[in-house]
Amino acid sequence: MSKTTTVPTMTTIYVVRHAEKLTTDFDTPLSPAGEQRAQALAEQLAEAGVQRIYATQRQRTQQTVAPLAARLKLEVVVLEPNAVDSLVQRIKREDSGHVVLVAGHNNTVPAIVQGLAGQPVDAIPEHVFDRLYRVQLPDQGPATVAVLNYGVPTP
Repeated sequence: MSKTTTVPTMTTIYVVRHAEKLTTDFDTPLSPAGEQRAQALAEQLAEAGVQRIYATQRQRTQQTVAPLAARLKLEVVVLEPNAVDSLVQRIKREDSGHVVLVAGHNNTVPAIVQGLAGQPVDAIPEHVFDRLYRVQLPDQGPATVAVLNYGVPTP
């Protein structure tokens, strides 16, 4: 009889708020500073092994992940902005063992991180755009959350 050993899998999810927006309009695009931040995100995650990218229906989230998606030749999966629970379930169900990037909004990113990791994170102030959360979900044991930064620091 041979013994089979299973190698534990790790799911890594990067979660960001969209970069700086041009106006306060409902579906505003990124500002020039936001476009630079989107490029910085692509640089930072270029070698992270991202295999799937999620963004909301708002153009600012899609524009935030577009440089990385183009670089990696990945299609962006577009979701409803407030579909936090279904996104969390989908990642846990379909992306196990993979590296994923999610772009959300300052009112949804903390909820996404908490839904994935089971631990709360601070709210994101309206003027903060440089936070990058890395959630690691091992198939056994507790999740970990690291708060990183990318691009030009925001106050």
